[in-house]
Amino acid sequence: MGDDAQLAQLSSCLQQSLSPDPSVRTQAEQFLKDGSVQPGFSMLLMRLLASEGSDATVRQGAAVTFKNLVKNNWVEKEADVVGAPAPYSVAAGEKDQVRAMLVGLMLGAPRLVQAQLSEALSIISAADFPERWPGLLPELIQRMGTPGARDFNAVVGVLTTASTIFKRYRQAYKSDELYKELKYVLDTFAGPLLELLKEVSAAIDANAANLELLVNLFKCLRLICRIFFSLNSQELPEVFEDNMDAWMGEFHKFLCYDNPALAAVDNKDREKAGAVDQVKAAICDNVNLYIEKNEEEFQRFLQTFVQDVWTLLTKTGLEPNKDHLVTSGVRFLTTVANSVHHQLFAGGDTLRQVCESIVIPNLQFREDDEELFESNHVEYIRRDIEGSDSDTRRRGACELVKGLTAKFPEVMTQSVSGYVAALLGQYAADPSNSWKAKDAAVYLVISLVVKSKSVVKGATETNDLVSITDFFTQQIAPELARAASGDAAGGTGRHVLYADALKFLTIFRSQIPKSMAIQALPAVVSLLASRENVVHTYAANALERLLTVRDLPPAGSPPGARSQPRYAPADIQPVAQQMLQNLFGVFAMPDSSENEYAMKATMRLISFMGDGIKPIAGVCLERLSGMVMETCKNPRNPTFSHYLFESVAALVKAGAGDPGLIATFEQLLFPPFQHVLQQDVVEFAPYVFQLLSQMIESHPSALPASYMGIFPALLVPMLWDRSANVTPLVRLLEAYLRKAPNEVHGAGHIQGILGVFQKLVSSRAQDHHGFFILNAFVEALPLAAWADKLPAVWGILFQRLQSSKTTKFSKCFVVFLSLLAAKHGVPSVTESMSKVQPGIFEMVLTGVVADAIANISGAVEEKVVAVAGAKFLTECPAVMAQDAAWAKLLTAVVTMMERPAEHKGEEDLDAEAEEAEARAGYSAAYNALRQAQRKETDPVPDVTDPKVNLARALAGASAQQPGRIGSIVSGQCAPEVQQAIAGYCAQGGVAIQ
Repeated sequence: MGDDAQLAQLSSCLQQSLSPDPSVRTQAEQFLKDGSVQPGFSMLLMRLLASEGSDATVRQGAAVTFKNLVKNNWVEKEADVVGAPAPYSVAAGEKDQVRAMLVGLMLGAPRLVQAQLSEALSIISAADFPERWPGLLPELIQRMGTPGARDFNAVVGVLTTASTIFKRYRQAYKSDELYKELKYVLDTFAGPLLELLKEVSAAIDANAANLELLVNLFKCLRLICRIFFSLNSQELPEVFEDNMDAWMGEFHKFLCYDNPALAAVDNKDREKAGAVDQVKAAICDNVNLYIEKNEEEFQRFLQTFVQDVWTLLTKTGLEPNKDHLVTSGVRFLTTVANSVHHQLFAGGDTLRQVCESIVIPNLQFREDDEELFESNHVEYIRRDIEGSDSDTRRRGACELVKGLTAKFPEVMTQSVSGYVAALLGQYAADPSNSWKAKDAAVYLVISLVVKSKSVVKGATETNDLVSITDFFTQQIAPELARAASGDAAGGTGRHVLYADALKFLTIFRSQIPKSMAIQALPAVVSLLASRENVVHTYAANALERLLTVRDLPPAGSPPGARSQPRYAPADIQPVAQQMLQNLFGVFAMPDSSENEYAMKATMRLISFMGDGIKPIAGVCLERLSGMVMETCKNPRNPTFSHYLFESVAALVKAGAGDPGLIATFEQLLFPPFQHVLQQDVVEFAPYVFQLLSQMIESHPSALPASYMGIFPALLVPMLWDRSANVTPLVRLLEAYLRKAPNEVHGAGHIQGILGVFQKLVSSRAQDHHGFFILNAFVEALPLAAWADKLPAVWGILFQRLQSSKTTKFSKCFVVFLSLLAAKHGVPSVTESMSKVQPGIFEMVLTGVVADAIANISGAVEEKVVAVAGAKFLTECPAVMAQDAAWAKLLTAVVTMMERPAEHKGEEDLDAEAEEAEARAGYSAAYNALRQAQRKETDPVPDVTDPKVNLARALAGASAQQPGRIGSIVSGQCAPEVQQAIAGYCAQGGVAIQ
């Protein structure tokens, strides 16, 4: 097929990919997917992109396809499956062609196409620049034109490309390779960039009345500022330090720039920042970067820029198109306030001016906030609860108060308290019309009081000069009482104040006394019934967070004592049923059918109540199973879905061991489970597998036949091809093996499970799951049930060790081998290995095990390896006959046991899990259900202390060969190993002869 025919076919296919007909669209998408792994396809796309006669939607589709091709196939990847061919990647020659065409093609493309090509260029430059693309920067500089003869339209395109390339330096990890690349970039680009800045500055001065040109020039200026930020993000480059006067002079000039005619153009769009404001915001970001990273070198310019930004902020209005400028300016002042130069704000008058001119105006609840509260509650909540408001005026003002209070606590507390009193007085005089004053007062108090906070605990350090309980009693509790009394009606203002009260309670949940919080509970529960989405969401969030509060152990508690939950089920018993009823009521309200905060609160309440939930567990599960069925139709909110399944898991956990409840759960859950698996709802399948595991493990007696009926379907290869299924499916196989080993073996499923093991262990990403299956075999099955399969298992593992040994694989191999020896004796290992190759055990022990023990981690894994190590050292004649190998293995085992443990208690792990849960709740891959987790068991419970166990084993062996083991230890082991062994012996009351 000729080039023209290929282009026509590709163009037609791209049009068909937008067809409303699913069959046509699917066929076209498959053609594009197949083409993306064919040589020459990238150049075919580029030729289509270069064809100006092509339809705009076709060119846009080609750009998206090209970007995806680059994303998936530009960088060479290693095959995940050992021995399989590597995935397709674009050939070197084809890459050369792409790089040669891309910049020119992108600069001449329409805006939407340019955006896709810019992203593709960013991916390519991250992989290839500068080593494999040395001509990129010279080409960009050449395309910027020469001084005095520049096309500033083209310059904007070039600078956009350069900014895309350099942006990754902002977050890059420091390394010699990075600094080498940065040096090349700076040597090549910093000089022309400064030259361009001066020329743009002069052109702005010379064209004050040419508004069309000025807009383009300010676009150039903004991009220059963003490139400046990227190139200075790591550390202060010498070329910028040498020219700091020139750069800072231009920054000062444009922070103070004023052109009324251009401002009128910029301010036509009330929502979008104008060209000049974008430049000023970028300059604020740059000087903020310098005070953070280059304080000493920047010090001489600091006073000037503080004054510039101060003046700018006091003159800037409250229009939404000024938001970015204000937040950038306030962030700069906050950084200065937190630095050693905070004395620039010293003095009561200065701090008063900051509060009056900058803080109070930008803390106000604006019309835009009111509109968001009423019409876009999801975004309002995302900003406020989830902390995505880092670039809002209100958050900036709060952070400025917080920074200044940390440096001037007494003066700021006195000053801000005065403003709080005035705002509250304003509200008291006219509550209906001055509710925004109280709203501002609440936020002022929060920013004044909170020194530090965390997602899990709320406020963790507070300003002792302010009484949280007094403010709660006088201002917050009355709002909640009004809600509790049924006065939850009113306009937006009243609902905003309810939300503020709930926010205050949530943030200071650890500081507000238990008695006060319990007294407020009925009000919070009543606000769950509010028709306002923000209010009932904040109420759900407040309840959920209150139930997680823990108190430090009382004074005099023993070392290692855990913190205790502040609230017990009895504390919330009077409102628990109403709470649950109102939470389920939230899901019936408009736009809250998938309210993730209400579902998380439901999960927390069920878990918190423990056995207390049992009387209504069936009713709760009936509601939840119905929601699962409904959500299956269109899973829109993954976080909601996650907590929905967590809630189900919490109920199953509460009913564990109760045959009646388990039977009820099976009756209610099997229909939605069946629906998920039959309809292939891929998002929910991993959850179903986890819940099935939990239910199997919860059975107090033999497993019903219905479970074994679905077992064969779990071995279908298609299920295992989806990476998100692997972890929960392995857990499910483990549950079957532990609960019904005889049934699994009797039904002839061992070979099928080993087939899954073989598939997993051949994958570098999934091999550890294959070992989990083997470990379950060791712990759950009698050795006789699968001993005849062991030689084949060893053969698979040895082949992988030989062809693609990784640290992870070696570690898993050692744990499996150790578990087998610890549970079934050393001969189970040595004899089965010898059937593969005589003498291989000794080679594996010295060549793999002794070296890999250094990487073993985890209390259970270390104990298993230590117990098995003692057996290998004292029960295996072939090992004991080789002094050097024996000493090497002993040293490895002792070193592992003596290594300082990165111990984390349950409380630390709980807190980490809570924080991860609070921050995310869902990720694109597998998501573990915390409520369905299986408690880790000790495979070798008979051994209480592995160190003493080793000492006794060595002492027993030395009694059989007096003098020999002692001489090896003293002659071939390091002094620290000898000392450790002596300690074990003393602890065990034994001696090595």
